[in-house]
Amino acid sequence: MKPGALNYFRPKTVEEAVTLLSEGGLDARVIAGGQSLMPMLNLRIVSADRLIDVREVPGLTSWSSDDREVRIGACVTHERIQSGDVADPSLGLMPKVAANIAYQAVRNRGTIGGSLALADPAADWLTTMAALGAVIEWHGVEGKNSCTAEEFVLAAYTTRLDVSDILTAVRIPRLPAGARWGAEKLCRKTGEFAHAMAIVVRSPQHCRAFLGAVDGPPIRLTRVEGALAGLADWRVSHAPLLAEAMKADLAVDGREISDIKKWQSRTCLIRSVLKSFGVAPVTVEMN
Repeated sequence: MKPGALNYFRPKTVEEAVTLLSEGGLDARVIAGGQSLMPMLNLRIVSADRLIDVREVPGLTSWSSDDREVRIGACVTHERIQSGDVADPSLGLMPKVAANIAYQAVRNRGTIGGSLALADPAADWLTTMAALGAVIEWHGVEGKNSCTAEEFVLAAYTTRLDVSDILTAVRIPRLPAGARWGAEKLCRKTGEFAHAMAIVVRSPQHCRAFLGAVDGPPIRLTRVEGALAGLADWRVSHAPLLAEAMKADLAVDGREISDIKKWQSRTCLIRSVLKSFGVAPVTVEMN
C-alpha cells in the first residue's frame, strides 16, 4: 500500500516548520528519518494532509559540546551516534545503545529526535536519556521550551509536545570520570523492540537506575539507586536485595505489570548492574 494524497513541505527554519504544523493542526505530520511514520502512512494506520520534512532545517542535524554537556540536534541519526561522529558524553553508553537499535538501514536514517517524539515505550532512547539525566528541548508557537527526559513522557506515545511543537534537540550532561554504566535489552532477536530493558549509571556523585519497555514512561528505581549507592563491589548476595528493592519501586509506581514482565525486568536490571561492576552477566535466581 501507499499513503493517501498529501501536501509535502520542506521548511528552511524551525519557525517556518512550526507555522506549517500549527496551520495543519491534527492533519499535519513532521517527518525526519521516517522510519516509523512512513510505514504507518503506507499502511494507512495514520493519515496526513500535509507532511513537513525538517531534515534541512539548520541546527537540527548538528551538535555542539562544552565541558558540561553535549547538545544533539533532533535530526542526528542513530548511525552518527553509533559511529562516533557525534561527541559522546556518556563514556560509551550512547554508541552502545545506538548500535543495538533495529538494523543498520534503520540506523542510517532514523533520528534521535524522532524516536523521542514518538515515545514508543520499548524504544531505546527514552530510557537511555532518562538514565543520563538529559534535557529535551522543543519549539512551538509560544516559543522555546524544555524539560528533563524523565518528565518528557506522559504515557505510551504521549509526550509534553503540543500538536504544533517540534522537538529540536536533546542536551546530555557529561558523565564524570569514574562513572560506570550497564545496559541490558531483552528481545527475541536482534533488531526487535525490547520486551524488557534496564539501564544503570553509577558514579561517585549519584546512581540512576531505570526500567524501560514498561507500557508507559520509563520507571525510575529510586530504592534500587539507594541500594546501589552503598555497594563498593558486587556479591551474589546482592541480587535478591536489588530484586526486592525493584519490587518496592514497582509497587510505588502502581503500574499493572505482568509477572513475566517483572521477571524479565529483574533479569535486565541484575545484568545491567553486573555490567556496571565489570562482571560478566550470569543467570541469577531471584524467586
